[in-house]
Amino acid sequence: EALSPEEQIEIDRLGKSWKEFVDEYDSFPRTQEQQEGGKPKTVMFPEKLQDSLRQLQINAESVYQASKATAAKEIRESRVTSRTVSVFSWCAAAIALVASALVSFLIYRSISIPLSHLTEGTRAIAEGKFYYRLDTSRNDEFSQLAKDFNTMTLQLNELDELKRAFISHVSHELKAPLASMRETIQLMLEEIPGPLTDKQKRLLELNLQSGARLTSMIANLLDLSRIEAGVIEYELKPLDLAPLVRNAIALLEGRVHEKNLTVEQQLPDQPLAAECDGDRIIQVLVNLIGNAVKFSPTGSSIKVRVQPTDVLPSRIPQNRRHAVKGEMNGNEYALVSVSDSGPGIPDAEKERVFERFHQVKQARKGTGRGVGLGLTICRTIIEAHGGAIWVEDNPPQGSTFRVLLLRAGEKGKSVVKRASTPI
Repeated sequence: EALSPEEQIEIDRLGKSWKEFVDEYDSFPRTQEQQEGGKPKTVMFPEKLQDSLRQLQINAESVYQASKATAAKEIRESRVTSRTVSVFSWCAAAIALVASALVSFLIYRSISIPLSHLTEGTRAIAEGKFYYRLDTSRNDEFSQLAKDFNTMTLQLNELDELKRAFISHVSHELKAPLASMRETIQLMLEEIPGPLTDKQKRLLELNLQSGARLTSMIANLLDLSRIEAGVIEYELKPLDLAPLVRNAIALLEGRVHEKNLTVEQQLPDQPLAAECDGDRIIQVLVNLIGNAVKFSPTGSSIKVRVQPTDVLPSRIPQNRRHAVKGEMNGNEYALVSVSDSGPGIPDAEKERVFERFHQVKQARKGTGRGVGLGLTICRTIIEAHGGAIWVEDNPPQGSTFRVLLLRAGEKGKSVVKRASTPI
C-alpha cells in the first residue's frame, strides 16, 4: 500500500538516522578486557553514539505518529465517504421508489379507467340501457374489448327494439277482437239473443272476468311500450286526492263485492291537493287497490288512507329517498297508503316487486295473476311525478303500499311533462 507524504518523509528521516547510528556504531572499538570471574567491564558509549540512538528513537516515534495521523485521516475520510455513499443510496432508493410508484400509478390508470368504463357499461346493460357505448379510440387490448362490447350492445338493442315492436303490435292487434268478444259475452249475459240457464250465465261471467284480466294485461303491455319509448306525457296540476281515491275504489266495486271485502277510507276533512296527473294517479291507485283485493282473504278489509306530512317518512327506502323532489326545500307532501291482510311480501322481495315481470312466489300460486308489470308501471308514474312508492309490512299480516307525492304549490300552474326515461 502506498505511504502518505508525511509517512514517507518521517521514514526517510528514520532511515537517515539509522544509517548514522550504524556508522557510529561500526566505528566504536569491539575489544573488551575481561575481569576476573569472567564478567566484562562496563563500557561507556561515546556521547555522539548516544545522540544518534536518541535521534533514532525520536525519528521512530515520529514515524509512529505520522502513521497514526495518516490512519486517523483515512478513517475520517472513510466515514465521510460512507456517509456520502449512504446519502446517495437513500436518494437513489427514494428516486427508484417514486419512479416505481409513478409507473405503477400510470399502469393502474391505464387499466382502471377502461375497467371502470366497462363496469359502468355492464351495469347499464344490466339495467336495460342498450344504447350505452364504450370508447374505442385506444390502441390496445381494451379497444378491441370495447369494440366487441359495442357490437354486443348494438345487437341487444336491436333485439330489444324488435321485442318492443312485437309486444306493442301484438297487444294493439289483440285489443279489437278482445273488445268484440267482451261485448258479445255482455250481450249474451243480457239475454238479448235468448234466455240462459244459471250455469250458462256463470260460465259467461267467468269468460267476461277472464277477458277483463286479459284486457288489463294488454293495457299494461301497451303502457310499458309507451313508457320505454318515452312518449307518455303527464299533465301535472293541483288535484284533490280524495276524489281520485273514491274514483279508483268505484272502478273496483264489482271485484270488492265479489270477495265480500270492506274498503275503509280514511280521507282528510280538508282538501289535500297534490301536483299530479289525475288519470295516471287513478291508474296507480286502481293497481294498488286491485292487488289488495286480489290477495286479501274473503271477508277481510282493505284500508286506504290519505294524509299530509311535513317530513319524509322514516321508513322510505334509501334508494327511493334520493328520487323525491323538494326534499331539501322544506316542501310538504301527501302520503297515500293502501293496506291489506294478505300473505305479505318477504323483506328480500320488497324492492324486487317493482321490477318488470317479477312476481312474488306466493302470488304465483294464486289464480288470476298478471304478468308482473303493474307495480313497475306504478313506480315509473310516481317517479315521473317526483314522488316515491314503496312497500312495508302490515302487522299482524299483510302489506302496506305507500305513495308519496309533492303537495301542490300556491300558484297551481299546469305543467306538461314527457316521460323520457325507460324502465
